Amino acid sequence: MPPDDRYPRHPQMRFHPAHLILRGSLCCCLLITLTAAAEPTIASNARLGSDNLTYHGTPQRTGWYDNEGTLTPAAVRTGSFGLLWESESLGYAGTTPPRLFASPLYVSGLEVPGEAGRPRSLDVIFAASATGFAAAINATPAGPLPAGATLWKRRLLSRPCANGTRGILSTPVIDRRLGRIYIVGCDKSWAWQVHALDLASGASVHGWPIDLSAEAINRPGVNANGDSRFPSEIAILQRGALNLSANGRWLFVAFGGEPSSGWLLSIDTIQRRVAGAFSVTARTEEGVGGLWASGGPAIDSDGDLYIASGSSYINALAGMGNEALYPDSAGNWSQSILHLAVDATGGFRLAGTYTPFNYCQAGGADIDLGSGTPVLVDLPPGVSLNTALLVHGGSKQGNAYLLDRKNMPGSLVRRQACAADPIKGAGADTSLMSPDIQPAFGTRGPLNVFGPYSDRVGMGDYAKSRTTPAYLNAADGRHLVYLTGSAKAAEESSESVPPGLARLEIVVNPDEPPFLRLDAIQSKLVLKNPGSPVVTSFNHRNAVVWVLDMNALRSVSLFGEDPPSPVLYAIDAISMELLWRSAPGQLYPSGKYNEPLVTGGKVFVGTDRIQAFGLTAVTSP
Repeated sequence: MPPDDRYPRHPQMRFHPAHLILRGSLCCCLLITLTAAAEPTIASNARLGSDNLTYHGTPQRTGWYDNEGTLTPAAVRTGSFGLLWESESLGYAGTTPPRLFASPLYVSGLEVPGEAGRPRSLDVIFAASATGFAAAINATPAGPLPAGATLWKRRLLSRPCANGTRGILSTPVIDRRLGRIYIVGCDKSWAWQVHALDLASGASVHGWPIDLSAEAINRPGVNANGDSRFPSEIAILQRGALNLSANGRWLFVAFGGEPSSGWLLSIDTIQRRVAGAFSVTARTEEGVGGLWASGGPAIDSDGDLYIASGSSYINALAGMGNEALYPDSAGNWSQSILHLAVDATGGFRLAGTYTPFNYCQAGGADIDLGSGTPVLVDLPPGVSLNTALLVHGGSKQGNAYLLDRKNMPGSLVRRQACAADPIKGAGADTSLMSPDIQPAFGTRGPLNVFGPYSDRVGMGDYAKSRTTPAYLNAADGRHLVYLTGSAKAAEESSESVPPGLARLEIVVNPDEPPFLRLDAIQSKLVLKNPGSPVVTSFNHRNAVVWVLDMNALRSVSLFGEDPPSPVLYAIDAISMELLWRSAPGQLYPSGKYNEPLVTGGKVFVGTDRIQAFGLTAVTSP
């Protein structure tokens, strides 16, 4: 079996008895800004506690951690920030090494079994690997137990699908009240199951796992959109992060497509069964609309779900053009942002839609709208005509969109006609657009952040973004959203160029709708295939943006003899100054589209293990 542990490969690294000290350098990201004339406190948008129980910190997917008082910009740039410890590898599947596509989660003060049966309270990191392992790792030294020690490790999949390269792709979700973590994985036959594990021991909760099978999903009355059938024995992927209703009753699971439609499921955690489903297309033969984004669905304070759908790689390769999106088909919601309400039985109801004006052209070239997850932002009452907002910025086209999420502009029957102009005709764009002329269109339209704008080139290595934005309500009252991506050197070039991080402003006025405006870019940082950014601050101040970049194009293999080594970046959220970057080779090979976890003065990164960064006791010379 290949070795599970290696020391990082970097010539500037030297060892210290307690930890490793490495020379760092500087880095950057992409930011979106909203200006508000109100007190800068919107508690529902920030993650305020130490626990990190779901992807991007909150069910709304805001990516904002407003309780980080240690890792200020001044502290990170001093040179005393570096690698603290590493856990053991998460375990091989045969000869396949582990990779973490799933982002790590965190529970503080968890009671776990100790010596002589006496419980002890520990801070614990939870991780899941593509090779089918789940693990709990001690985050803080506790007596003789060092940080980085494995508390428990479970092989959930004895034969993970795709030879262990795709066994678990999605970020799990934790129910702290019940003391369990939900994880979805697939076996060699591409059969998917959802597991519920006890946080303290890793043991399976009674009655779990349950099958996410065609038989369970295709029962009469389960699918709320037409007669589409969930496929069996094909390689449909479950990459979207799991999300959980506020009462813990409904677990939400999103599936990609190809050749199937995308699917969103609700799982009844009490009765342990599939309660509801929503297929992105109403007919099985229309295999488009995959729910691919690593962020999965977002949930607002009313319990409603929001998710973006994509197009079809297969249809694009077949040269179907506009017909690749079935624009005349009722109940086909590919290349759209959907608002779904959940009833008392876990069933879905379509409550709102938005489809961009150019969905046919972009979708026909597999330039997915659904490569990212929407972020839900609640502004203070009265600062704008619209205060329940949705920001979407993870599209392959590099566009950013702003919507009133409680008054989505689209039909509930079918999408509008295909259009070539964002402001004219029946297919005109209906998002909250800037009054300014946009260079991409020569008229008003959505905001193109990562260029060059194209309706023709944008799949694969040519995609501009695949991430979930991060929100910050800054101390000066501005509302900022950060977005990572990869601008390209030319329309038909896969070479990444700046910006990799931009800042937008959501401009607000009490008597007018809000809109997005490009405020600043980070002009030097080049990100090749970044994960989603997260933002840390303390009481809205001293904000830092953290980004993990795969450091290679999407098509580059994460396995084999020379997989890419990712890079962790820290950027001042206000000045956009690159504060720090991890040294070459310091991070072990990782998955795609995952993000760092920041809490308690530490940054935890999932690679083939957990690697922890923070302020070191000894600085580099």
